[in-house]
Amino acid sequence: MANETTSGSVSISSFTGLSGLYSNIVQSALFTMQEKAMIRPLVTEYDITGQNGKTAQIPIYPISSTVQTGEATDASNQQITATVVQIDTDEVAAMTTLTDTARDSAADNVAASIGKIFGETIARKIDEDLVSLFGGFSTVVGDHSTAMSPQLIFKAVAELRNNSVMGPYVGVVSPNAAFDLKKTLANAGSANIPSLSNAGNEALTNGFIGRIAGVDLFESALIGTTAVGDSTTGASCAVMTKDALALAIKKDLTIETERNASVRGTEIVASATYGVKEVFDAHGILVKSDNVASLS
Repeated sequence: MANETTSGSVSISSFTGLSGLYSNIVQSALFTMQEKAMIRPLVTEYDITGQNGKTAQIPIYPISSTVQTGEATDASNQQITATVVQIDTDEVAAMTTLTDTARDSAADNVAASIGKIFGETIARKIDEDLVSLFGGFSTVVGDHSTAMSPQLIFKAVAELRNNSVMGPYVGVVSPNAAFDLKKTLANAGSANIPSLSNAGNEALTNGFIGRIAGVDLFESALIGTTAVGDSTTGASCAVMTKDALALAIKKDLTIETERNASVRGTEIVASATYGVKEVFDAHGILVKSDNVASLS
């Protein structure tokens, strides 16, 4: 019968190579997900594994105020009431069937390759969901017809500080927006004129920007794609603090295998249960730019 996990009294681990296959897939998947998840480390993560229910409840406390009382005068009592942000989690999954013939005939380590693919798949999905939240930030600088520039980053930082939001700050831009930023910083196209800043020198020598105005900048190819609600010509980038967005994890990446004897193969399933949400709107700035790397 198909999808059986045992054959008589023989467990699935008794099938040739399956135990080692499973171990290799898990190790490769976990390592790849940790390495490929770029946006996930830039937000606040809440672990609700082992808790009842699948909703994370995050208390948000107001800023308390002080009152001038004078010496030996009682301070007035303040009522501090927290609001609650709820993050509903749901499951995502990816599956493939590895046939015995493919497993035994592959020249490479097919188990590690499957683990790498699944790790990238789950990591990309989480990052997609987080990047799609950028468009929800109320404060916007720039537009989709303007090239990315240092001034837009400066303006985003000014908006955050106007909201009394202090760093550290992080920024996520598309590769094409990053190109325009690097070009400006490196003063590219101007003959015999050096870079305008240390950040420009860094872009020239290493290809990445680093930090501008206290913002650690990262590039993500997800920005400017329809997967996150963008178009090929517009990029919805962001400058924010880690508190702006939240990721609730009910179940982190899990790998399961099930023997399918009728097709002489093994079903391999990767899954995770999580949810994402904007928590502090004032802690994030939507930075719009075009998504065209202009050479002029």
